[in-house]
Amino acid sequence: MEGELFVNREFELHLIEEALQTLQDRQRLLRTPVVELCGVRGIGKTALLRQVQRRCQTADVPFIWAEAGLGESLLEHQIVEQVQRYRVEVGGTEGEGAEPLDPGLRRAVEALRILARRGRAVLLVDAVEASNERQVRWLEVLLRELLMEYSLFVVLASPRLVSFERERSVARKITVLELGPLDRPSCDVYLQKVGLPLEAEVRELIFSWTRGYPLAMEVLTEAIRGGLDPRQPADRLQLLQLLTERVIRQEILRKLSPEKRSFYEGLLRLLSVPRRFNLLLLQELIEQFAPEWARESPLAYFFLPRELSDRTEVVRWHLDRAGYAVEGPVRWLFLLSLQIEQPEQFTTLHRWLAAFNQRLARRVNGSDRIRYLREWLYHSAFCLESAALGQGIEELLATLSWETAEARVQFVEEVRQDQELQEVLGEHAQRLLTGLQALEH
Repeated sequence: MEGELFVNREFELHLIEEALQTLQDRQRLLRTPVVELCGVRGIGKTALLRQVQRRCQTADVPFIWAEAGLGESLLEHQIVEQVQRYRVEVGGTEGEGAEPLDPGLRRAVEALRILARRGRAVLLVDAVEASNERQVRWLEVLLRELLMEYSLFVVLASPRLVSFERERSVARKITVLELGPLDRPSCDVYLQKVGLPLEAEVRELIFSWTRGYPLAMEVLTEAIRGGLDPRQPADRLQLLQLLTERVIRQEILRKLSPEKRSFYEGLLRLLSVPRRFNLLLLQELIEQFAPEWARESPLAYFFLPRELSDRTEVVRWHLDRAGYAVEGPVRWLFLLSLQIEQPEQFTTLHRWLAAFNQRLARRVNGSDRIRYLREWLYHSAFCLESAALGQGIEELLATLSWETAEARVQFVEEVRQDQELQEVLGEHAQRLLTGLQALEH
């Protein structure tokens, strides 16, 4: 996916294409001078940057490609060296910013400024590290100095959203494009491009295992090409181990030392079972199921979500869920691994989480109660037999009839939009939706 094989991303490419067209028209100003691509490793950011690079080459637009992960000094070197390819002489003049710049940053600013003033230019920066404050500040100042040049277009790529908080003039000019997994039609196109003669059953299994996560699809298709058959139990276990090794350990956790990798992998696996977690759930899950990782006091758990976010870049706060969550593509792989390798633990965790959410739903009102009831229903679908789940749904509907009209409307709307919940409910989803429809009248 990160090479020549590229599918989908039409929306993102359209926005970038519009910016490139505007860039070539000197009578128009760029409304989107900076685009930030963010998403977990292996989701396709570099592949999208390469598409922008090809469009620059086709349109004969000067472009600079830089790898931020190599460090600020090498970043400056890459920029200056590539600008010089366009026969631009880069001197050591002072920048025009509001503060003195360090020599390396000043040279990068001056190089890009000269190139942009000659006509138009594009700066592509891959592998930006959101947790690296020094790197973020370097880029922030670079952008601040350059955004006065209306003929420069910048595309950044980072596993996690970079918030340029210290420079409002920069933050206001950034358009964020968050890349998610491929949809089902795009996955079919991907498999066609791979060129494997796959049966419908195998294609379905690849999609159900990867959920459109490009890196995971690449690993699976390579292994299948090598002779592994996902329909065979022994091969399925080997494929799962390959996904864990190649996607989780070699990509998601690659920045961690080997001695720390096991801890973060285990913690992410545990936190992938709930769809959202707060500090209370985080603490109780660890103390109940992984006491060896327990911290000395409740206050010590306060910093753990930030630690996970900085070290792994796949945990973040979701405003719509009012909680933290492991990013979807990675969460699904951990869930799959747990379900196949430790089915009893998988069921036990869901049963515990169902009880946890049910207990909290009894203690609160309003939006929080609705949220806990929805999560109780989600986890119940994994740990209850069909008859018990059907009875639970009937009891839930009876309970909702006593809620306020506002709370009922909220629950109905959230369930209708919750495709993951409907999927795990299976045949019970329609019963729930029909019952909720009756509550509206």
